[in-house]
Amino acid sequence: MCTVAPRGTSGRIADELRARIRDGLLQPGAMLPSEAGLAEQHDVARGTVRAALAVLVDEELIEVVPGVGRRVIGGSGADRTTAYGRIADDLAAEIRAGTLAPGEPLPSEATVMGRYDVSRNTARRAYKVLAESGAVVVRHGAGAFVRPVDS
Repeated sequence: MCTVAPRGTSGRIADELRARIRDGLLQPGAMLPSEAGLAEQHDVARGTVRAALAVLVDEELIEVVPGVGRRVIGGSGADRTTAYGRIADDLAAEIRAGTLAPGEPLPSEATVMGRYDVSRNTARRAYKVLAESGAVVVRHGAGAFVRPVDS
């Protein structure tokens, strides 16, 4: 029988799942147990589990697959099977190769959209991955730039 979960339980469940992803126990592409399964495992209501999973979706560690469940999309970084992950990898390779020099602007969102046949949101997510990795800086209204050496 499930009881009302104490405050903060969803955070503890999210922390546990996040650690399992980070430690490689849940690999990109792996499906998470169902809400009902996680609720039974933690002896909490499904709403508590749903709140924990929503945090991981917001952190882009898992994604919702409609009609199927939730799938791990990243651990230490984005799942490189996603379009934005591949774009981020390609741009990072250009930065490492020196094709894109420090301080130089990255291709515009429109250029990335055309080159990869993706939406503006996908291009922006790729830039977000690069910014979170420290490889680029995003200047709102100006674009994304390779991080200067002195930064």
